[in-house]
Amino acid sequence: MNTTFAPQRPSGVPDTLRLQSRDTRTPVVDRIALHLGLWLLIWGSRTPRLTDDRERHARARRVGTANAAREHAYLREALLAPRP
Repeated sequence: MNTTFAPQRPSGVPDTLRLQSRDTRTPVVDRIALHLGLWLLIWGSRTPRLTDDRERHARARRVGTANAAREHAYLREALLAPRP
């Protein structure tokens, strides 16, 4: 590229850096969009509970089912038992 034909600035500072009234605040809509995007990234990269530890999940489900069945059987026996 031949620089002798390029437009020359006396200060050498690009025009975008010489703006006098540059607003440095981020608009509310952009902040909300950034927070939503960050939340979606975190949510999308999470590890589901079932894939985290299948054995622990299966054991907890078996224990819960066994407890419910035992309570049901106890209540059934208590309600069906002959009364004196």
